[in-house]
Amino acid sequence: MQVEKIKNFVKANNLPLFRIGQIKRAVYESGVADWDKATALPAALRAQLKKDLKILSFDVADIRSSRRDPVYKALLRLEDGAKIETVLLRPGKTWSVCVSSQAGCPLGCAFCATGKMGFKRNLTAEEIADQVLFWYQFLLKEKLGERVSNVVFMGMGEPLLNYSEVVKAVNILSNPDFLGIGQRHISISTAGVADKFAKLAQDLPQANLALSLHNADDEERGRLMPVNKKFNLAALKDALEDYMKRSGREVFLEYAVIDGVNNLPGHVRKLGKWINEFRDHYLLHVNLIACNPAVGKAVATGPEAVKKFAAALRGFNVQVSVRKSLGGDIAAACGQLACENRRKK
Repeated sequence: MQVEKIKNFVKANNLPLFRIGQIKRAVYESGVADWDKATALPAALRAQLKKDLKILSFDVADIRSSRRDPVYKALLRLEDGAKIETVLLRPGKTWSVCVSSQAGCPLGCAFCATGKMGFKRNLTAEEIADQVLFWYQFLLKEKLGERVSNVVFMGMGEPLLNYSEVVKAVNILSNPDFLGIGQRHISISTAGVADKFAKLAQDLPQANLALSLHNADDEERGRLMPVNKKFNLAALKDALEDYMKRSGREVFLEYAVIDGVNNLPGHVRKLGKWINEFRDHYLLHVNLIACNPAVGKAVATGPEAVKKFAAALRGFNVQVSVRKSLGGDIAAACGQLACENRRKK
């Protein structure tokens, strides 16, 4: 729910202005998911709110929890019937939310289940921000903690193909009147829509940019990620050089290690060479993660293959981190999100 809707509700019903603050506190501090639970408000006002003002812009169709990791995945049904998924996870000591920016995705990356769905539509800024509000409610209800510390645009869809709504959503999330999540704790992951990088540096200079790279060979990356045909490695390099010059910010290169496909010695050499050709190559940081079998009969990459790749890449003086893959047992890990209305486990 956007703050403006609360203000418009108060104005339309000729209520005193202090009600705005009360309603905001109920939603964004107390995290009420049902107006009946907002007991600090008068009963008549709660009844009117229940009738006229929906807290979330979607309905929750299903929630699944991992049996092995601190990970939860929700299936959400939007008002027009389109479905999206969002994930709550705790990779360290704090909770992060992975949000979707589109219903489906038009890019069709070979290793991503969402791409197999095709593209339905862009999400509104409210539908994006409400995913975080939903998980905030969930954390309070389940007594798992009171704060969402990080937000990553790594769910369904390509954020930079829904640029204006994604920028609005980041501004909503970082608004102190909403959840007040600092933009340095918000990351936008792109498959490489390079013509938006300069504008992103201007519009969201504090947000993090992550590029899903996955290969430093144009032909091979093109087979994995069709977007490479429009924005190849040379175009990405030029756009990233410009982005880093404008923002001065570190850029994360996401690399899903697919054993035998993109982790051979030649791949290490090409990736190390590509990174070291950057003027400010020290601002590039590679995040490695084991590829999950999102579609087909692929076998998940083992941790040893990832560690070996990381060690070889460090030999090129490249900054590398190995990310732990979480939520694979509920298809919530990288590349696995696809709307399936499965029974709760």
